[in-house]
Amino acid sequence: MSNIFLFIVFTSFIFALLLTRESQDLSKKIPQNSLGLNEEKLTHLHFYFHDIVSGRNPTIVQVASADITNTSSTYFGAIMMIDDPLTEGPERSSKQVGRAQGIYVSASLSELSISSTHSVTFQ
Repeated sequence: MSNIFLFIVFTSFIFALLLTRESQDLSKKIPQNSLGLNEEKLTHLHFYFHDIVSGRNPTIVQVASADITNTSSTYFGAIMMIDDPLTEGPERSSKQVGRAQGIYVSASLSELSISSTHSVTFQ
């Protein structure tokens, strides 16, 4: 075996060993009372997204596509940007409580699959 090969194998072994050792020290449990925290409080949020796809003021628009998007049965490659109102009730006329802003991406060639990321802001 060449010296370079042995050096690479040895270096990789040492590097893997160090990573394994460090990963065990990356987290530790901190007692809740040491942070000045009391009992946890649980809050349920309930609101409705409104994707408005047509009309004078749509809240979801396509911003990019692939060459095959329009011929794909799954609309693969479409990238949609959203800025949706959030309301208290399912009716669009109910009180607006915030907005959801983000991206939808059609992510599969063979089945309907959407990847998304959103930021939610409340008023």
